[in-house]
Amino acid sequence: MSLEVKLLIGLIIAINISLSASIQEGNYAPIDSITHTKDSTIQSVWEIKNTNFSSTDILLSSNWIYFTLDSGQIYCYDFSGKEKWMNEVQGFIPNNSVLYKDLFLAGTEEGDLYSINSNTGDVIQVVGIGENITTGLLLIDITSSNIKSKAVVLGTSDGNIFCYDAFTFELLWSKNISTSPIISTPLFQNDKLLFISANSSLYNVNPKTGSLNWKYEFVENQNLKRINYPLSDGINIFSLTPDGNLIAFDLLLGKKIWSSNTKGAINQFYISSDKQRLFLIDNKGLMTICNSKNGKEIGKIDFKKTEIFTFVMAENKNSTLVGFSDGSLYTFDSNFFPVELISPDQIPITSINVIDKNEFIVKDVNGKITLYKVE
Repeated sequence: MSLEVKLLIGLIIAINISLSASIQEGNYAPIDSITHTKDSTIQSVWEIKNTNFSSTDILLSSNWIYFTLDSGQIYCYDFSGKEKWMNEVQGFIPNNSVLYKDLFLAGTEEGDLYSINSNTGDVIQVVGIGENITTGLLLIDITSSNIKSKAVVLGTSDGNIFCYDAFTFELLWSKNISTSPIISTPLFQNDKLLFISANSSLYNVNPKTGSLNWKYEFVENQNLKRINYPLSDGINIFSLTPDGNLIAFDLLLGKKIWSSNTKGAINQFYISSDKQRLFLIDNKGLMTICNSKNGKEIGKIDFKKTEIFTFVMAENKNSTLVGFSDGSLYTFDSNFFPVELISPDQIPITSINVIDKNEFIVKDVNGKITLYKVE
């Protein structure tokens, strides 16, 4: 974790403590109230309050909501906002966990990989990696003795990548691919694994062995940030360089296909569910939408912000939701017309999950989770 991120986390935690001293951890509150914003009306159906930092994504199953706090707590709630179970691991969970049927897998910053029963919260097993885990977890399909199963992949502070059987925690392979920490959540695409390291390198790895297929080095002596994840449309890999260029690489060969000057954009981007559009935004809230085929600009949205440093996005059938580090939430349609749903409160939004056309769940950096319904 970079010094800048640690300082930012410390500042947000300090603000959180001063604002939330009276809030009880894990407090469930049915709200069912109507909030009128400048452009729309939304209904807050229920709210879960916490007082601990939460930078990770919410995970959903058909019946349950799972989320973690960075301090090591794992929660399971139903869709009415009532707690089913809670467990606490030994260590911090600043990176994303994964969910598969009855398994909830989480990795601690200190280097422990946990397998937890997603129905009860009971710990099934723990394996020590021996190094700090610096990436989110990724589940991939594997085949052993003609039997299909799942494996979990992760990266560490020592530049190593590991692949474990998701059910037995048997180590399938491990490889050192970098002298710097692996910082991005791995991407699995067309039987290829993609990683980004802190020293500005992109790696394409064989998921069966961990062997390196190809490597691309960006500008030297510039570090990437952990929010810069590689993305793919199934043909190309997209990544941002430290100096602000958006580059597309051929997934198979690692050859540069196109490059677009996106200097000024924060080191983070999003690809649409149809894989046709790439979304970038600068710290003033100006969003640029690019064609993923050639990198050409196809639209802009000016949200008129100041000092934005992160954003999250989610899509439903007719529109796209975007939440900002100032706590505001917008929706926009295919014509890129924005509508404000939630006004800024200076508490960064860290996760958005769409439930159906008019319902979605929002989590902020303080661990507060709210189910909203758009009227």
